[in-house]
Amino acid sequence: MYEEITIDRSIFFIEQHHIDTYKIMASKMKDYSYILNEGSLNKDDAWMIAFNVWILLLPDDDIFFGLEEKSLYYTSIFLIYNAVKEDLHFQKLKQRGDSSPELFYLTSLYVATGIINWVSSVSEKYNLLHFNKMKFSRSYFDAPNGNEEEVKQFLALQSKCVKAFVRELKDDVFCHMIKKCCDDSYFLYVDKFLNQRV
Repeated sequence: MYEEITIDRSIFFIEQHHIDTYKIMASKMKDYSYILNEGSLNKDDAWMIAFNVWILLLPDDDIFFGLEEKSLYYTSIFLIYNAVKEDLHFQKLKQRGDSSPELFYLTSLYVATGIINWVSSVSEKYNLLHFNKMKFSRSYFDAPNGNEEEVKQFLALQSKCVKAFVRELKDDVFCHMIKKCCDDSYFLYVDKFLNQRV
């Protein structure tokens, strides 16, 4: 669960207070953790994806987009996070005047689930199903710590995924998915939090 979020497992340059803030919010809003659907990933990886989406919702001054070393290993997920970050609907939600930590937390869960489902769909379309079943002796975000053969397999798979993801990001499906996730998170936020303040 979210307890496994660590600085070492993040692909962004972050500080401990980022993790602490997210974990406090996750604990406070544990009734909404059902939104995060890990699909074929393990739960720890799904939470890391959600945390990284939340990082993208922070003010741009706070985001150091990636660590050079990690960008070599995680090219496919960097590609996806960059597409999320640049998405118009995501940017509009990020800049809403009525936004709050609760909205950003809910959005992180919805968008992470959307990413996981989208990756699963693309993996199936391009016969990359082994990407979904990739269960090394460690999680996705720990893959570079594997043995030499595991790292080699991981990098080869990343290369194939990047090719497929680049093709698919040209389509509107990803954009529609992000819009739906942002809308769903905002409507839930309005219903459960914003209307309660009035």
